[in-house]
Amino acid sequence: MSETIEWTKSSLDFGKTTDQDDFYHGRNQPEKHFEMTETWYWNFYEPEAKLHGFIHIWTHPNLNLCTGGLFAHFGHKREHLAAELFDFRNFTPDTIFDKDGNIRLDNGLTVTFEEPMRRARITYDNVDRGFSLDMVQTAVQPPVVRGNDRHFEQTMRAVGKVVYEGRDYAFDNLAIRDRSWGERRPEGGHKIPPYTWMNGAFSEQFSFCISGMDDPELKPDWVGLYDVPRDKLMSDAWIYDHGTMLRLHSLSKITHRAEDGLRPLRNIIDCVADDGRSFRFEGEVIASNPWHSWQNALCHCGLTRWTSPQFPGVTGWGETQEVQWNDYVARRCKPVE
Repeated sequence: MSETIEWTKSSLDFGKTTDQDDFYHGRNQPEKHFEMTETWYWNFYEPEAKLHGFIHIWTHPNLNLCTGGLFAHFGHKREHLAAELFDFRNFTPDTIFDKDGNIRLDNGLTVTFEEPMRRARITYDNVDRGFSLDMVQTAVQPPVVRGNDRHFEQTMRAVGKVVYEGRDYAFDNLAIRDRSWGERRPEGGHKIPPYTWMNGAFSEQFSFCISGMDDPELKPDWVGLYDVPRDKLMSDAWIYDHGTMLRLHSLSKITHRAEDGLRPLRNIIDCVADDGRSFRFEGEVIASNPWHSWQNALCHCGLTRWTSPQFPGVTGWGETQEVQWNDYVARRCKPVE
């Protein structure tokens, strides 16, 4: 079995962006299939309270549709509606942009691109849930762009405040955003192991984003169920180090999961950058929410605390987002007794 997910793949080179890439590309793309999508993603967190927030806007331009919203939660949740806030709209028109290209969703979430590709303000208020968010994200690193010029990640400084049930949760930390457009994203199931997207920042000068599947030599829980060639394990990966963007020469990672057989608890990543340096990143997921981002997929979204022997005494923060499909979940999810 060697099935792959094409929209997660990257070439080994880097692409370029323009200041227009914060704004909706929409139907002005060569891809005219209904599966073509466009996305924006930001996160926010306050680690002492184990508060984790997740913002996602996902359009199908050729269908004139938008799915978008946000959730925020404290600690681990068994069900995404257990989040202290969960407010998504699945089927709305993609008429979410004002004349300047800023975003406003039906639920009141607003994104103002104050300085395109460098600074955005995000606000949201929900009286019924006693929840509000006011945040500014400012770029501290350039965008790291896939070679197809259709996807990038970027390390930002997120400064703002959540108010929940009368209590303030102020934050000032590093967060890695994600942006994609112009590619098909099929919703079918995949008979493959979980795919894990992991990122972290240790400083304004060092960050990483690594995605792929577990190394079968480390005996993950799916050994014997799937056969994935080693050259298919890594999907997309980069390290940013003091102004230098690096791809990975090799990757070996393992994700340990909870007793339910699904929820990621920790990641251990060993990799070699294309300049020959070795890195190890060890991540503990301290807050997570199992979101059905679409009905054929389960995405465990989690705030992750990272350590590394390359950064003794320094704590990094970032995300673990692991996507699982029907075949894996049916085989590994423990039944209710």
